[in-house]
Amino acid sequence: MICLQPSNNDVTLNQVPGQESRERSGLFEAWDDTQARIIPTVPPPSPTVLGKYGTAAVSADGAPCAQIATEILQKNGSAADATIAGLFCVGVVNTQSMGLGGGFFMTYYDRATGKAYSLNARESAAAAAYEDMYHGNGNLMEVAKRRWWADTKPSLKGGLAVAVPGELRGYYQLYERFGGKIPWADLIDPTIKLCEEGHRVNWHMARALKFNAKAIKNEPSMSVFINPDTKDVYQEGDILKRPQLSETLRVIQNDPDALYTGQLAYKLAQDIQSFGGIITAEDLRRYTPVWKDAVNVSIEQGDYTLYSVPPPGSGLIVGFILNIMDEYKLTPDSMNEKNIILTHQRLTEAMKWAYAKRTELGDADFVDMTELTRNLTSDDFAKSIRNQIMDNYTFQDPEHYGAITSVQDNHGTAHFSLLAPNGDAVSVTSTVNLYFGAGIRSLQTGIVLNDEMDDFSAPNITSFFGIPPSPANFIRPGKRPLSSMCPVVLVDKNGDVRLVVGAAGGTKISSAVAWVSIRNLWLGNNIKEAVDARRIHHQLFPMELNYEDGTLSEIVDGLQAIGHKTKQFGVGGSVICAIAREQDGKIYANSDFRKSGEVDGF
Repeated sequence: MICLQPSNNDVTLNQVPGQESRERSGLFEAWDDTQARIIPTVPPPSPTVLGKYGTAAVSADGAPCAQIATEILQKNGSAADATIAGLFCVGVVNTQSMGLGGGFFMTYYDRATGKAYSLNARESAAAAAYEDMYHGNGNLMEVAKRRWWADTKPSLKGGLAVAVPGELRGYYQLYERFGGKIPWADLIDPTIKLCEEGHRVNWHMARALKFNAKAIKNEPSMSVFINPDTKDVYQEGDILKRPQLSETLRVIQNDPDALYTGQLAYKLAQDIQSFGGIITAEDLRRYTPVWKDAVNVSIEQGDYTLYSVPPPGSGLIVGFILNIMDEYKLTPDSMNEKNIILTHQRLTEAMKWAYAKRTELGDADFVDMTELTRNLTSDDFAKSIRNQIMDNYTFQDPEHYGAITSVQDNHGTAHFSLLAPNGDAVSVTSTVNLYFGAGIRSLQTGIVLNDEMDDFSAPNITSFFGIPPSPANFIRPGKRPLSSMCPVVLVDKNGDVRLVVGAAGGTKISSAVAWVSIRNLWLGNNIKEAVDARRIHHQLFPMELNYEDGTLSEIVDGLQAIGHKTKQFGVGGSVICAIAREQDGKIYANSDFRKSGEVDGF
């Protein structure tokens, strides 16, 4: 079986992995295990737009969502207002990746005060959840095993996989704190129109539908994604309508808390329980998004401050990578023939050290993250790690990098970046985890439900690599699982936004955000060049360097000579939405060619 990898200018063929691997990795992480192809030279530029604006910009990984958000800004809406309108839209046109059945992390920068905040609307475990709920409890899993996901982990598919959604309540908390210039109902109108009149299925959703066609056809609640004319899943260019979701959105227009305290809460809980889940209306009522100060990392080269989300998000990880790389004083010459392998070696080692620390992350409301946060934002700690990095050698033992436990991979997601006329910036990453989440849809609300419980670690379950699980990420009632999401806002010494960036793509998010940021800040790439460039990734488990199809053969050969075990992945795996203010004072925006997004602005 052959899968065409998604790139308009650089189409390649890759072997498709087995079913379990495909379910966990998603459509765009098809590994090429053969290593048989000649690695091409630098691919040509992608056909995506490099937007150039003077006042404001939006980058979304779904269309027409950037346009919708821009129109809100043009009506004098706030950054928060525009973001909410844009996210409602993305949740429909990329419902395989995010929506009201999921949750998000957000970094919000308030230019007037010079302060940055984190909003954690990540999904949480139900009150009835417990540490080893997926192992050996026949009564709890009996209902789930009767359905089509019987041969799949119950933390991946079905009602037991669903964590308490935080998306909508997060939107309204954002609206109450930083929005309100546009009436709440007006922010939802464009998405209701998309649901009622239909939206054109983009190629990314079409591929996700095709990839999951068998499961969708076997699950009655997912029939909305089957074209009645063809009896098959919708294809690219088809018009898809969501009438049930439209009705839910109209209720939400009048009652922003409808999914948590209103009649919809009981309907949603009832549907989840009908799929074998344990979420109750009380779980929904008690769910609370969490505002905190954003974590910040000082970047000496350029005199920048990086803001992102605290644990259980991975803002500390991307900040740590940049902090390690900071004192190497990278320049465009760092990518010339003499230095290119050295630069990639140092970046790879920085990733390995950072992902080792990722194994210690957990929900800061349940696990003390104080010391870890202090270390990962410290210049001295970054310097101590940098002093251990060797330019011509790499270690194969994870314990060398300080990792003694492992954490679950995570998946999916969508990202949205916005820079408003008043200088406020929003970077938000949202998810339902795997494509189409738990593979089920609430029949009474039309909402596709997440499978976020699989992002927790489980005791006594050694990873595929023989590493014990991380207790910091064990299930507890009300706890939120570890996530790779790391929405970033980076500002200069004057407090002006320099970069708004984030990514979709599961475990590859942090490495992608770091590499794109490094390319734009220090290596002379404009934001489109930085996003287009092929990526490398090392997450320590497994002990192999992943490189994207199209990476220069000289780079791969050089890293192999140093001692890295390498593995190629198809074009994709992470999807960046980024906005950069450059030295000419203009605002540039790009949405990754690896997904069907768009940019807009004025």
